[in-house]
Amino acid sequence: MTTADAAYRVLIVDDDAKMTEDLRGLLTEELADLGVIQFEVEQDFATAEERLNQEDFDLVILDVRDVTEGSPSADAEGRGRELYKKIASVRWVPVVFFTGVPQQVRGLEEPPLIRVVTKNALDDIAPAVREGLLSGVPALTRRISGLVERQVRDFMRDVVAPHWTEMAAADPNEIAPVIVNRLAAWLKENGLHELDRVVEGDLVATARRSEAARVYLMPPVTHHLTATDLLIDPQGGWWLVLTPACDLYEDRPESRVSKPRVAKVQYVHLAKADRVFTDEGNSSESPPIISWQSSAKSNRDKGLAQRAFRVDDNRYRALPRYLDVPDLVIDFENVSSVALDEARGWKRVATLDSPFSEAMLIAYSRSVGRIGTPDLSFDEVQMRLGLTKPKSGSFPEQLSSAPQNGAVISP
Repeated sequence: MTTADAAYRVLIVDDDAKMTEDLRGLLTEELADLGVIQFEVEQDFATAEERLNQEDFDLVILDVRDVTEGSPSADAEGRGRELYKKIASVRWVPVVFFTGVPQQVRGLEEPPLIRVVTKNALDDIAPAVREGLLSGVPALTRRISGLVERQVRDFMRDVVAPHWTEMAAADPNEIAPVIVNRLAAWLKENGLHELDRVVEGDLVATARRSEAARVYLMPPVTHHLTATDLLIDPQGGWWLVLTPACDLYEDRPESRVSKPRVAKVQYVHLAKADRVFTDEGNSSESPPIISWQSSAKSNRDKGLAQRAFRVDDNRYRALPRYLDVPDLVIDFENVSSVALDEARGWKRVATLDSPFSEAMLIAYSRSVGRIGTPDLSFDEVQMRLGLTKPKSGSFPEQLSSAPQNGAVISP
């Protein structure tokens, strides 16, 4: 953890002692406005790996080439990349590769959390470190990890221990799903609120107040295409997968199942997801909204546009903007069938979370499965009951009443 007087804690891993000292001085001066930064140096990659597995840091500055005598890796050129993979699998923090062989790690770059800076470009190192520290990712990771650990501890103490007599006879492997499912349900319902209660402000509070955060799983959880995935086609169009999840389920290629399950379908049903606002911000892709924007904005056109945001409409369902997902209107009348192999190549942005996923599929099934009937009028019955008053121009009562004694009423 960072010391009481330090705003951030940074580990520099480099075998060049002169370089690390120069780097420490440069960053201390350039990043002084961020507060006290605790820079720690490790020249031995094995020791650095051990520390990163046991201690918390906000960012790591990592050399790729290790030329220290007796290095445990035969691949001295790729030692930093090897170390990054190890620490990323145990404790992930933002990394700035500061190296003379940038080609070794260029493919790993994901700004601003993973940056690559060459050692002859000292002007670039401070901005890269600044962006990584200001991301807030390490602190958020620690808070979430602590929250999960506390919840598992409390569940074992308050639920499992008092009911161990009933559980003792069960296979221990059967208890694990109970804990996982309970933890997932608790985090979904209370996680953001609990984080915001423990740590005031910042991005956690913003996420808690956003109802849209509950709608999406980003990125998608499954390794395969599944129901209510949001996809972007090669032309930039957005689509929602309507094919049931059971028809798309596939075991991982590396699974040890004797007969791996594969998708049952060759084609995927997709509903068009029209952007409410295009990139220009002054137009739309949704037909009812386009009609309203291009007309004199009459009440009729306004009513058609408002249909897109009703929760009981048979044609449209709206989805809220969140992160990379724009405001969308799903159009159940604009549905396409695309080859599964083709759809697999499209960009998966998110999957609708429960219960929004189920609600979307039910709305679609109701839209395509309903049996339409002509609108029936019960105005006359309501007038006879006194529920409504006769309207001007309505038929006289004797003409609409049933004829007496089988008499035929002449026109």
